[in-house]
Amino acid sequence: MADGPVQRVPARIWFVLPTYRDTASFVLLREAVLRQVAEMPQPIERVSFVVVDDTAGSDPEIEQLGELPDVLVVTPPFNLGHQRAIVFGLRTIRSSLAPTDYVVTMDSDGEDRAEDVPKLIDRLRDDEDRLDMVVVARRTKRSEPFTFRALYVGFVLLFRLLTGTTIRSGNFAAQRGHFVRNAIDHPSFDLCYSSSLIKLKREIVYVPCPRGERLAGESRMGLQSLLVHGVRMMLPFADQIAVRSLIVFAGFLGATIVAGVAFLVSALVFDADFGGTLLALLVVGVSLSFLSLGTFLALFSGFAQSSAAGLKGIEVMAPLPSERST
Repeated sequence: MADGPVQRVPARIWFVLPTYRDTASFVLLREAVLRQVAEMPQPIERVSFVVVDDTAGSDPEIEQLGELPDVLVVTPPFNLGHQRAIVFGLRTIRSSLAPTDYVVTMDSDGEDRAEDVPKLIDRLRDDEDRLDMVVVARRTKRSEPFTFRALYVGFVLLFRLLTGTTIRSGNFAAQRGHFVRNAIDHPSFDLCYSSSLIKLKREIVYVPCPRGERLAGESRMGLQSLLVHGVRMMLPFADQIAVRSLIVFAGFLGATIVAGVAFLVSALVFDADFGGTLLALLVVGVSLSFLSLGTFLALFSGFAQSSAAGLKGIEVMAPLPSERST
């Protein structure tokens, strides 16, 4: 955090948005965001949009965005997925950020509503001197089909069970340039942006925001993509999941041993004949417990490490922003 009070001056807002063949939605969202920013009571010096083309340059429609003076298109060398694409964009502009700049991350399809942007910025301005604070949109209402919402509730419960953390937020967040410059190199961000904000245990403030509706086109996020995204959200919490899994399996193992001892004592004291079947089942149960635990931890740790290592350093491969964007 900066020393002493921060001077209140007209601010610059950066919007970092990933897009995958969704240029039409972004154009509409940009117009809506600019209207909302213009109506904010405190002056804004400059608004910049950083669009991460997650098609790796294969979307011809995105070329039209280069004609907009407030838009910078950055192109990763290959498809990253929307979480890692946000991190790519933040790392690309990091050196251009002033400590007091506002940085808003959001989806480009409109489901993160433009009218909620002032809510996030105003909450940051309420604590102008606290440059490490992060304001995150907490979902209060969703517009997806019932099946999706049911799956989402199941995911939230599973996430809570595995990590001990309740998550009700996504990419829609606001922070200061100081926070981005100092935190974005944390390795957890190589795994998942949204859950890493919580994992870092910085000061998180939640602002209730309903989820909006897509502005144009159709979502390309299928069931498989949603499942992959859910797994990636858990990756920054691999240590908590490993510890909780160890406790669960240790408890199961202990219960199996206690049950085995109880049956053995019953056989000796009451001369009961359980035969070899029960013993075999106990041995199989204990073996499967250790096998399952070892397999889970090995696969989960390997996935986490390979995901981070495989994407490390790709920002160096990206083209530098043009001078007009800084």
